[in-house]
Formats: sequence, C-alpha cells, structure tokens
Amino acid sequence: MLISLLVVAVCYFAGEGVSRMLPVPLPGPIVGLLLLLLAFKLRPALFTLLARHIPALLSHLALLFLPATVGIMVSYRLLDGYWPAVITAIIVSTLLSLVAGVLVFRYADRNRS
Repeated sequence: MLISLLVVAVCYFAGEGVSRMLPVPLPGPIVGLLLLLLAFKLRPALFTLLARHIPALLSHLALLFLPATVGIMVSYRLLDGYWPAVITAIIVSTLLSLVAGVLVFRYADRNRS
C-alpha cells in the first residue's frame, strides 16, 4: 500500500511541477493523472502493482479534497469579485478530472480483461 501511495504522490507532485513550469492550462492534479496514465501505458506491471490497492485508495478519496476546501474557506475575502472565474475554473477542472479518471479506468479495465 505504501508503494501505491508513493506512486500516486510522485505523479501528483510531478503534475504540479509540470503545470507550474510549463504554460499548460491544466491544473497540476490533472497533469498528474495524465502522467499516471502514461506510466501505466509504459509500465503495465505498475498497474498490476497498484491494482490491489485501488479500492482502499478510492475509499479515502474524499480526504484529497479537504486541503482545497480549507484553503478556499480561509481565503474567501481574497476571492471577492472573482467568483465567476473561480466557479468556471472549478467546473472546468472537475470535468477534466472526470475525463482523465475515465481514461485511466478504461485503460485499467482493458488491461484487466
């Protein structure tokens, strides 16, 4: 389980780094998911390693949203006047997250069969 968490964390931080260094209009977590998908494609054994722990990771998925929620609640005064942009960014990033998640799960399901 620790290795699975480490792989997910490395992909997350790599996605954050790529998102900040390159002019990519995608949030870091989305880039991280795409990097994880690329890693699964390049190293199918990596998916086999992580597949055992995916249900446990998904059962605690809500914990990943806690820091963002706390950050918004602490900084709500800074967002005054920017709510349309914030809401648009949330909707677009959610849709991109769903698409990236679907691509990862479709790839995982295809390799399982």
